[in-house]
Order: sequence, then structure tokens, then C-alpha cells
Amino acid sequence: MKSSQESSRKISLEMKSEVHYKKAAKSYRKSQQYIKMINLYPTLQNTLIDCKGENLIE
Repeated sequence: MKSSQESSRKISLEMKSEVHYKKAAKSYRKSQQYIKMINLYPTLQNTLIDCKGENLIE
């Protein structure tokens, strides 16, 4: 038997509108989290280059 809290929570399987997702993406691209991630790309690229040819898994 489900509790009243469980039965009152319903998960919507419908997707939101394209406009909603475009607004969310635009907002995310302005976030500090996104900017930090983008700024780490050169570090990631250099690390991958440095590790090329290494046997990292035993």
C-alpha cells in the first residue's frame, strides 16, 4: 500500500517545450558553473596529451 505522500507525487513523462529548453540552456551558459567548466578545457586537453601512450590501467 502506498503512503499518501507517494501517491500524491506523480512523475510527468511529457517533455517541456523547446522554448523552455532553449531558455534553460541560455541561462546555464551564463552560470558560474558553466564558465568554470569551459575554463578547464585547456587543462583537460593538456592532461590527455600528456597521458597519451601511457599504460594507465594495470
